[in-house]
Amino acid sequence: METKIIEVCMGQMEISESPTRLITRGLGSCLGITLYDPNKGIGGLGHPMLPDIDRARIKSNQSRFVNSVIVQMVDTLEKMGCTRVGLVAKIFGGAHMFSFIATDSYLNVGQKNIEMALTKLKEMNIKVVAQEVGGTFGRTVELNLETGKVIVSTVSWGEKEI
Repeated sequence: METKIIEVCMGQMEISESPTRLITRGLGSCLGITLYDPNKGIGGLGHPMLPDIDRARIKSNQSRFVNSVIVQMVDTLEKMGCTRVGLVAKIFGGAHMFSFIATDSYLNVGQKNIEMALTKLKEMNIKVVAQEVGGTFGRTVELNLETGKVIVSTVSWGEKEI
């Protein structure tokens, strides 16, 4: 069976099953959040830009926000027969992309995205098994739904499998 590749753009999420690969490019302060059911070979990748839909004026695209895209992904995976307890999460990105913004500033969107993802996943009792977050560089993330492994690529240090 041929592997299908699905591109996940900023402010989107995709759910699929093996033998698909889900890929998102250009993660800066945005996050790449993967949820995967290793027993079913089903998973998803979200590319949210902002931490909290509850603080947004425009809420039409739930996939733009960390807290709502996680809920949206879990709901979709459960409808496909996955159980919440069987899901594992990995998070990527959340870089500090602008040196003129202090790392402890409320304007440090990358850090706020990371904090929101960890909080929401803990609240939903989903185990975070890996994370490659922070720093000052962009990332490309590719989730292989056959294995659940993620390839993270950066200009600075090449590729690594997580």
